[in-house]
Amino acid sequence: MAEPPFEPPAPPPPEGALEPERRCPRCEAPYDRYQEYCLECGLRLVPLPGTYARREIWSRDSPIWLWAALAALLLVALVAGAIVAVAATRDDEPAGSPVVTAGTGTTDTIGTLDTPPTLTIGTTAPTTTAPPTTTLPPTTTIQPTTTLPTTTTTPTTTSGSGTIISWPTNRDGYTVILRSTRTSEGRGEADAAAQRAINAGLPEVGVLNSSDYSSLNPGYYATFTGIYDSQREAENALPRARSAGFPLAYVRRVAD
Repeated sequence: MAEPPFEPPAPPPPEGALEPERRCPRCEAPYDRYQEYCLECGLRLVPLPGTYARREIWSRDSPIWLWAALAALLLVALVAGAIVAVAATRDDEPAGSPVVTAGTGTTDTIGTLDTPPTLTIGTTAPTTTAPPTTTLPPTTTIQPTTTLPTTTTTPTTTSGSGTIISWPTNRDGYTVILRSTRTSEGRGEADAAAQRAINAGLPEVGVLNSSDYSSLNPGYYATFTGIYDSQREAENALPRARSAGFPLAYVRRVAD
């Protein structure tokens, strides 16, 4: 077998030859041969003794980091398993035996050996008080007031009565609406309002169905007082109706 040819060593650099330019490994700034720190970024150019070995061992590429991470995860898993096991053991422990202590007073206390008493049984039954009943006021529907031009007609003389009346047939006139109740709610609230108006002394109190008259909005039972030929007469009677307990009363024309 042939031996490899002998290679002579490289000749030393001639005296006075220029050395290769040194540059900082971080910022590529040039530095002198005996310079310890980079003047641009401050990196130490001359490593301390042992620095190289530590950097190689604890670098990110070293496998020792992987083993350290796996060991930490294993430790966390063991601690979590121990905590779960202790909690399960406590849940499986039987509860303490109940202890009944008979007192000399008016109450008996029932508790357990492991926990403080949680229930006190008295010899006298508690008194139950019914909550107060709250009565809501009836719902009042406000109808818009329509102002019509005043007409001069001969007033009609009417007299009050103690019963609830109906609007006269084929009568075109004005009245004071005391309350409007939806027909879907029944006529009971309208009749009750009419009775209160009669007790207050208002004249010609009655209830009409607004769906029967073209001048009124349909779908309401209207409680009214007075049958007048002119709007002025109805407006003169309006203050009395409001002072009788119907502050939302208003004037309205009733016509077929």
